[in-house]
Amino acid sequence: MSTAEVAGAQAPPATAPGDLLVSGLRRGTLFVFLPVFVAGQALAWLTYAVSGWYHPYSWFKIGLAETLSSVRVPFTASAHAEGSLGPGAPGTLVVATGALTILVLVLAYRAGREQARAFERRPGAAALAGSVIALGVAIPMLLVAFPVTLGFPQFGIGRLEPVLWQAFVMPLVVSGAAGAAGGAAVARDALEERVGGRVMGAVVGGATAFWWGIVGAFLAVLLVGAISPGPTGAYARFVSRTGGSGAATVIEHASLLPNQSALVLPMTMGTHARVSVGGQPAVVLSREGIDASQGAGVLLAGLAGAMGYTASFPVWFWAFLLVPLIATVLGGRAAAGQERGTGERALRGAAGGVVFAILCVVAAWAAGIEVPAWASITKGDATLGVPLLATGGYALAWGVLGGAIGAALPWPKRVSVGSATPR
Repeated sequence: MSTAEVAGAQAPPATAPGDLLVSGLRRGTLFVFLPVFVAGQALAWLTYAVSGWYHPYSWFKIGLAETLSSVRVPFTASAHAEGSLGPGAPGTLVVATGALTILVLVLAYRAGREQARAFERRPGAAALAGSVIALGVAIPMLLVAFPVTLGFPQFGIGRLEPVLWQAFVMPLVVSGAAGAAGGAAVARDALEERVGGRVMGAVVGGATAFWWGIVGAFLAVLLVGAISPGPTGAYARFVSRTGGSGAATVIEHASLLPNQSALVLPMTMGTHARVSVGGQPAVVLSREGIDASQGAGVLLAGLAGAMGYTASFPVWFWAFLLVPLIATVLGGRAAAGQERGTGERALRGAAGGVVFAILCVVAAWAAGIEVPAWASITKGDATLGVPLLATGGYALAWGVLGGAIGAALPWPKRVSVGSATPR
């Protein structure tokens, strides 16, 4: 190897604006958009393999739609044909495919971190450099949105297409935020010197609590499925009875498991999830049970074959309270870090609760789903989600209290949850 080659290999990364723009476009396209595009196609073709619906080119476009759904790009649905089931008026389909969203966030974070390697002592410049990768994601996302025009006759949808301006803005915002976070992580030491250890501890603690909350919510649902064979058996019978449709449902459900966890977490803290039709509550799901006695809930319960309109959960469902309790206590431990003063540790843990609440609200918003109205069944689009204001309030209370307790507890030295955070 020549001396020039050695010098080039050891040369610091470029910091000129033009070079950063070019490298950001390249990293965003190759290391974020392309893997998500491949994952979207894989998800679509796997569904095609088990369902046998439509023609291959339709599944290529569905794969593009899956790619767009990774950043929650909304779709508009046309009115149905005369006499058919489906949207009675132009409606909206909004869903973030959680598995793909996580992929976008992780890849954009890593790309932003790589992009900002030259700014270890300049946090603002590092975050800005990391966010540049968003252009490399947003531009191809917009390009692939143009050919996505779909029709689903069996669902009465004549035309489904993405909102083009949001096909650019949503990936720009989502990947830009993740890239900026990755860039800021490069300059973590300098950032901590500027904002203080308390702020950094709060961020680490809140993120740790949120992570364990999502994991706990997922495990809680698995536990319910294992202990309550009735609903699990009904789900399995539906899959078996409907053949390809059931198998396709399983695949899509698997891709939406992060959404499920993000909606279950607020419920474990005390709020509820609800299905609303035309802006009115129809089905309310809480830790106590299910209430489908309002409005369109009666009709939906009948279509689902339910024996009644309300159902109560067993008393042991109160054990779900352990999910936010454990998550926030672990978050408080992470927020405290190596700080020795009990008061300062508790303050950092409580501050982490604020970050935890913000993350819970953002995740709950992203996990919500909206589908077009069905003319012969409902009036108005149907939505599934949790009330964001209540989610924020409950998460703040749990986060502040649990974080302060977790930070103040005398943990054994062998327990090192969150003490060494990834960089």
